[in-house]
Amino acid sequence: MGKKSDNGNSLERVGRLKLNVAKAIHRKCAYIYITQRSIAHIEKRHEKEFNQLGITAIDFVKLVLNEYNQIRIGSNDSLLLVVFNGETNNTAGIKMNLEGNKWIVATAEPRSTQDIMKRKLLWEK
Repeated sequence: MGKKSDNGNSLERVGRLKLNVAKAIHRKCAYIYITQRSIAHIEKRHEKEFNQLGITAIDFVKLVLNEYNQIRIGSNDSLLLVVFNGETNNTAGIKMNLEGNKWIVATAEPRSTQDIMKRKLLWEK
């Protein structure tokens, strides 16, 4: 995937909010990027979980972006992409950048079903 810069932050393209899904939730279809700062944040907070899964933070993010089966309302105008399995659910929070032309991964982590169910469901596969 491509790499870019956004206000001096190195960006890596990790996915896309596809047109059919974007239309269904009334959001913009656009590529999803992650910054090195976000990767470091995710690794720092969830290193133990990723070690147990045997993957890196970036691999976890890519897994969620390729396999999500729900989209829920996140915090602060973000979307929560969820690989919902009823137990520990893998999630990634994405937010539209200020220019309104790309989604940026803000965080990614395993979350409990109890926490997920508190969030409003926008779309389900």
